[in-house]
Amino acid sequence: MIVSVLSRKTAITDPDEWDRRAGRLLERLRPLLERQPGFLGIELSHGEGDSMTEVTRWRSLADCQHYVRDGAAATAATISDALLPTAPYPNGAWTRETREVET
Repeated sequence: MIVSVLSRKTAITDPDEWDRRAGRLLERLRPLLERQPGFLGIELSHGEGDSMTEVTRWRSLADCQHYVRDGAAATAATISDALLPTAPYPNGAWTRETREVET
């Protein structure tokens, strides 16, 4: 299984507001992700202050690469940024780490 971890900081610092927005985000992302080959799951987590992590799981590296390279990840990022806006410069960098894990 492949795990892809997307990390960034958001402009939303209130934990209750973050939870409300994250719930709406998952409602919108799941249908898009479920149409992607090899999609196995998604979780969002709120770290300290304004940090967040989105973890997606994929059956294979090829499935994950298809998601990232063929446009669905860009669509997901647009939806994500609309509901949980990225923190202003210089704190708005998005980073993705992808790794294989044993199941």
